[in-house]
Amino acid sequence: MAQRLAGELLAGRTVWVVNSTALGGGVAQLQRTLLPYWRGAGIDVRWLVVHGSAEFFRVTKRFHNHLQGLPGSGEALGVEELATLDRAAHDHARVLAAQLAPGDIVVLNDPQTAAMSAPLERAGAIVIWCCHVGIDYDNDLSRKAWTALRPRLSGVRRFVFSRYTSLPDWLGGDETLILTPGIDPGSTKNLPMSQGAARTILQHLGLAAGVASAPASYECTGGSRAILTAGATVLDSDGAPDWGRDPVVVSLARWDRFKDPLGILEGFLDRVVPTTDAHLLLAGPDALQVADDPEAEAVLAEVRERWRRLPPQARARVHVACLPLTPPEDNAAMMNAIQTLAAVVVKKSLQEGFGLGVTEAMWKARPVVVSAVGGHLEQVQHLHSGLLVADPADTGAFGDAIVRLLQDPQLAAKLGEIARERVRALFLNDRHFIRWVEVFASALERPTSLFEAESPAAGGAADSLHTDGTLHLTGHDELTGLWSRRRFENELDRSRENAEHLALLSVDVDGFKAVTQRHGVDAADALIRAIAHTMARRLRPNDTLARMGRDEFAAVLHDPTPQFVHELADGLCLAVREQSHSTGSSTDSSPIHATISIGAAFFDAGTQTHQEALIAADTALYEAQAAGGDRAIVHEPPQAAKAHLSSMTL
Repeated sequence: MAQRLAGELLAGRTVWVVNSTALGGGVAQLQRTLLPYWRGAGIDVRWLVVHGSAEFFRVTKRFHNHLQGLPGSGEALGVEELATLDRAAHDHARVLAAQLAPGDIVVLNDPQTAAMSAPLERAGAIVIWCCHVGIDYDNDLSRKAWTALRPRLSGVRRFVFSRYTSLPDWLGGDETLILTPGIDPGSTKNLPMSQGAARTILQHLGLAAGVASAPASYECTGGSRAILTAGATVLDSDGAPDWGRDPVVVSLARWDRFKDPLGILEGFLDRVVPTTDAHLLLAGPDALQVADDPEAEAVLAEVRERWRRLPPQARARVHVACLPLTPPEDNAAMMNAIQTLAAVVVKKSLQEGFGLGVTEAMWKARPVVVSAVGGHLEQVQHLHSGLLVADPADTGAFGDAIVRLLQDPQLAAKLGEIARERVRALFLNDRHFIRWVEVFASALERPTSLFEAESPAAGGAADSLHTDGTLHLTGHDELTGLWSRRRFENELDRSRENAEHLALLSVDVDGFKAVTQRHGVDAADALIRAIAHTMARRLRPNDTLARMGRDEFAAVLHDPTPQFVHELADGLCLAVREQSHSTGSSTDSSPIHATISIGAAFFDAGTQTHQEALIAADTALYEAQAAGGDRAIVHEPPQAAKAHLSSMTL
């Protein structure tokens, strides 16, 4: 249905997607995986990559740094820098304007393209600007960067961000949409890969001990097979690890100070080396092939110099590698192989847009340790689908979290399994494509009858569940009629603006995977709908219930008392426990008995972020599940919770 709607919306129009690099980084990856979806819907879509001088990319890198609240090289954004941006934008827009027709849609990405918006609008284009970077709390640097960008975005009709918290204070109305990125499970980077095939690829690269007994081959997008021909362009290693014997901790990221590769190295040396026999692989793209990041070579040089200065015993357990970006399928296969064999995948970003590298690792059921910033908070539930480190600068906490997973294989396996199911439910590209249909419809200002503009709060949800197959592209969850994750987060943001006092419930269905395996997807869907009905009927009209994932729910309770939260959570567990559900099968008449686990936390919207409260609720949920499930655990109130968050990394 989404493809049909997309075809109808965009009939006769061309969609032009513009960004600053064809290789390396999340934006280029998103374009490569989304283009087949758009073209499959019959959309005429073209992808253009802007080119610029070294000075242009130094200026745009400075914008990236400042929008994330960090000084980077410390240089300012002055009149000369803005003039460089404007000159390049004028040239780029002139070239594109000569090719587009009035009414075409242009999707611009990030600061490199921002100043193209006004001349393209004058040429008759409908302009959408996507921003993939941001900061949870503005500071002087980010505010000044947005002040400089704002007049250069005057031609934009719709703004797209990955997260609500990245918005500047002058956005947030109907002109702004939140679009959570996703990965393509059918791409070379994310297709299933056997351990043997992965090991052969790493042996070919010099990253695994031994000599490959056969050519390194891999499955490509579309089902064909290819032979790996490219090799690592940089490899600092005093002897490759045996991945079957030696656990390898992996960091796969661009050579960027915000990814903090030196911090990962220090945490590994300080905490992991003395207590385990693990190795560390710091891998990233060939810095010379990343056109839009002029700082990459310097960051890589710092990492390599630090590696050279390590004592021999420590250096033998640390490996630094650059992976070529061409051919792209070879690069994707290399990354797939590394993630497939990793014991733990880490991402220690000081700031983060979304972090699709984490999504990819979770899809491969790898346990992850990530900083509690940016999109990591959307993806990872602490102690449920990975480990979050509250302070991204705390190298010791990172090291301790890695050690915990290495020393507790059962926990690591459980987190990895849940992580994969979370990605399946929330972060695959079919959902991402559906959201893009909504973005296009909004930009074209189609009548809202095509798209539901409002969604029910919990009190009305039980009467709003639908089974007619209607495609709800905004506030509703398609299966249950409850609010979607996006609307739920919007409600939290609104509550924070109003400094409300709330409680959050994080709810999981116990043993849901076994229900699906035994009774099938239809019975599992029916169970989810029934549990949604049960919970919605027991919440007050002003409370909010949302479906967050396959078997995950969350609720916002307004002005709650601790006694009310305890009684409600216990009552929800009891209500679900007492129900039995038919499988709907003529061959299996046995009823399904389900239970739920609930974690609850209080949220003082005037002093806390909703991410802090969600982490607390997720931690309480993990405790409820670890205690056997079918119960509710309420986390401590805000003052204690904030103290707990600062030392939460175990």
